[in-house]
Amino acid sequence: MPGEHLEDALRAAETLRQKSITTVFTKLGENVTNEGEARAVAQEYVNTLAEIHKRKLETSISVKLTHLGLDLSQDLCLRNLMTIVERARALGNGVWIDIEQSQYVDRTIAAYKAIRQEYPKLGLCLQAYLRRTERDLEDLLPHSPAIRLVKGAYKEPASIAFKKKSDVDMNFFRLAKRMLENNKQGTSIAIATHDMQLIRLLI
Repeated sequence: MPGEHLEDALRAAETLRQKSITTVFTKLGENVTNEGEARAVAQEYVNTLAEIHKRKLETSISVKLTHLGLDLSQDLCLRNLMTIVERARALGNGVWIDIEQSQYVDRTIAAYKAIRQEYPKLGLCLQAYLRRTERDLEDLLPHSPAIRLVKGAYKEPASIAFKKKSDVDMNFFRLAKRMLENNKQGTSIAIATHDMQLIRLLI
């Protein structure tokens, strides 16, 4: 979070580029309540992709589907996502889809599968604290996915998510190891954690 405006993020990305560090941009927000706002968010991402391209940054973007109108309609959300993806494809850039609360996971994965067929540079975030994620990962692996694995931050009941940090860490390690084993079959992996103990175990 380098600042409140796109220019702040662009400057930070330029600084990190000098250290050979790639970056991901996301606009904070979710659960928009009208179509106009959802379309405006999509257009802002389109404009962001143009700025990234102009400055030749090694930067991709990451979007939340409820920020693009998922609560309003799946069709509206997919149209807005395709607007972003088509611009990214034209500029040779990558797009990530963030994962949100558990009630959105099925629709998010469905959107990912539908658009990944047309745009291979589309990635998906999965959350290690959800009990269902191992099953979701196994379902996705045959599609040679790009997966960014995080621990997870939304409040979920114990029936849905692991509550103990040790259990989350264990599941994170198990899922990351499974992805690394599948790397030669085309799975792209991003290990998204600051947990140095986990990082050391995985490298």
